[in-house]
Amino acid sequence: MKKKKLSLLCTKPSLGSLSLKEIAKGLSAALGYKVFRTTKPSMLRPQFQYGAGVDKLTQYKWFKEQGIPALDFTTAKEQVDDWRKTGQTVFGRLFLNASCGKGIVVFTEGIPWQPCPVYTLYKKKKREFRVHVFKDQVVTVVEKKRRKGFEGEQDTKIRNLANGYVFVQNVENEPEGLRALAIKAAAISPSHFRGVDIGYNEKNNELFVIEVNSAPGIQGSNIGKYLEVIKSYV
Repeated sequence: MKKKKLSLLCTKPSLGSLSLKEIAKGLSAALGYKVFRTTKPSMLRPQFQYGAGVDKLTQYKWFKEQGIPALDFTTAKEQVDDWRKTGQTVFGRLFLNASCGKGIVVFTEGIPWQPCPVYTLYKKKKREFRVHVFKDQVVTVVEKKRRKGFEGEQDTKIRNLANGYVFVQNVENEPEGLRALAIKAAAISPSHFRGVDIGYNEKNNELFVIEVNSAPGIQGSNIGKYLEVIKSYV
């Protein structure tokens, strides 16, 4: 029987993703037919989902319900005040569906409180990883490290491009349990493509989930790694 042709299901915001375009292009070459990107679900052909994000508050609640080590969170000002009285750093999230650190307010001593839909307690971490997961399989692990030559202010609390951090391949001394935790946390999202951000407190040998991205950026050699895993499901 002839196999039905695959398509990539995505949300409107993720339709123009360069990452998804490269995946579609690579699959088209590998499978010998045009793999389309579409926002319309189909019952007639297999589809792999990219996108359909889950907001941060829903993620934090779900992690807690599932017993997954993650960031402590609250929506109450009273809890924020208690954390700050003990000298702890609190992050406010102005947007529940933002990425790359957008909309994060850092409440340290002396910074006035402002209303946010959710707040998280900062957890110290020596290292931070992104684990790429396709369906129930780890595709690759990368680590966030400071870019060589970066001359901006050093801020290890928010590790994004603006603060000089980039994803680095060939991770050494990968913490035990990292991949298993990523697969467990990835289940929060209906997307088949997920980038799970995980912090590692080396002193306490503690892993904890920061967030799950439902439309992760896929670049360079990671595209080929995704294609190899995806083809095993076709």
